[in-house]
Amino acid sequence: MIWESRAFKSRAFRISWYTLNFAIPRLFDWHVTGRGHVPVYGAFLAASNHIALLDPPYAGASLTREIAFLAKKELFADPWLRALITAHNSVPIRRGGWDSGAFRRVEAMIRRGIPVMIFPEGTRSRTGHFLEPKAGIGMLAIKLGLPILPLFVDGTQRKLGDLLRRRARLVSRIGPLIPAGTVRRYPDDKAGYQALSEYVMERIALLRDEALQA
Repeated sequence: MIWESRAFKSRAFRISWYTLNFAIPRLFDWHVTGRGHVPVYGAFLAASNHIALLDPPYAGASLTREIAFLAKKELFADPWLRALITAHNSVPIRRGGWDSGAFRRVEAMIRRGIPVMIFPEGTRSRTGHFLEPKAGIGMLAIKLGLPILPLFVDGTQRKLGDLLRRRARLVSRIGPLIPAGTVRRYPDDKAGYQALSEYVMERIALLRDEALQA
């Protein structure tokens, strides 16, 4: 389990994970549910909605596994930011089309047993409403035969002052795994990729609705 230091392959990820899991519940009103759905072993794709720049580290702290992230290629232009996000398993991806290099890097992470976090919407929602998902997560899941773990996050878009005063809360709701058998039912073509991506967003929407009712 992640509570044991040997569960981390990245020293930077280990330090950040423990730091955030110590600090977040002490500073903010933090609600995390569904951690028992996170597979203890084996690779998978994690899928989350995207509302703020802080979503990747926040989502990573919410899960109980070291994970990798798909990040837009532009973020790697600055050498300091590149060093930071690379140390935390970020994989550059070119948006707007097939990126064979990114696919090979994701495959390498999967072979190492590191799950990969993807934001199906492809970019941040400025309104909080879900955007139309891209076909990317469906394609990766089908090509690699991986299960998908849905995750809903909320609160990262709030003002820091409201969070510190606990006028707003941070939420992470992790849902049941979409098994590889379900993924394999979708055809290995563009229509199948898009249909699976839309199903993933539907599962995230269910988690949102559950969070709002809690």
